[in-house]
Amino acid sequence: MTTDQTAQTPGRPGGEAVVWRDGALIPYSQATTHVMSHMSARGSQVFDVLIVGDTDDGPSALGLRPHVARFVRSAELMGMDPPGSVGALEQAVAAAVMANVSEPDAPLAPGPMIVKMIAAWADEGVGITPATLTPTVFIVVTPYDSPTPFGHLAEPVKVKTAPMPKIPASVLPPSIKVAAAYTPGIRHHLAAEKEGFDHVVFRTESGDLAESVTSSLLVVSGGRILAPPVDVVLDGITRRVVLDAAQYIDVPNDIRPVAWDEVLAADELLLTSTVKAVVPIGRLDDQRFDAPGPVSTKLAEVLSAIETGRHELSRRWMTPLAPLV
Repeated sequence: MTTDQTAQTPGRPGGEAVVWRDGALIPYSQATTHVMSHMSARGSQVFDVLIVGDTDDGPSALGLRPHVARFVRSAELMGMDPPGSVGALEQAVAAAVMANVSEPDAPLAPGPMIVKMIAAWADEGVGITPATLTPTVFIVVTPYDSPTPFGHLAEPVKVKTAPMPKIPASVLPPSIKVAAAYTPGIRHHLAAEKEGFDHVVFRTESGDLAESVTSSLLVVSGGRILAPPVDVVLDGITRRVVLDAAQYIDVPNDIRPVAWDEVLAADELLLTSTVKAVVPIGRLDDQRFDAPGPVSTKLAEVLSAIETGRHELSRRWMTPLAPLV
């Protein structure tokens, strides 16, 4: 893209989007880094992704504080200088969102949005050590772009077990969302797609359930939800919301190591992630499951109501952004 071209993100009605970078709002086309930056050459950028729903209180972020806190923690685990305080970054998210939707000719149409926070060593260099430990912070707002309409239960998916275990916590903490950590998952995801699968799921070194590349995997068994502990998988924010919603519909949580035999004997399997809150699994390798099951269907209904501000749990999980600007 040349500098005189207008950058437009798919789904935007017109005009150039803006990106929050280190306290300033800049045109989308200027939110760039050098190909030889540490973030590009070493995959060292940390990030977090959250969803913003369109509620009666205006744009409202799901799990804003835990998302931002996890982002700050990821930067700390990577060895970066702090990207900012939690409160300041919450205000930055609000500023980025409202700048893209609040004006009459705003580039983003009303509706659900995805926000990506990035902390990156963006300076040019060739060494393992970055030029400075102070990261450049970007906050990018894009439309919700998914084949599943916002707030609807996704179609059942086919999942393949990855041929290698998840990277163990002794090598890389599961709580750090750093770009390079996703490389093994992407490789196996692409291989699984060639075989007709939609996702891959990883097991731990001991053979227990871990997670998918960008989703948590939950097991519905005997009226309970079984979920791996967060010392071996990412502490997914949407997973937290789903587990909270499960208790609301009288489905208790059982968070512990989940043996693979329990996965195969499940009543239902489901994935949870920021973009697709509840995704029923209809097939795992060669085994088929009835999907969507009743628990997945009820959870999707509750999540839809939470994300659109129509549920009593919305007060716990949704943060209106306009008052923060």
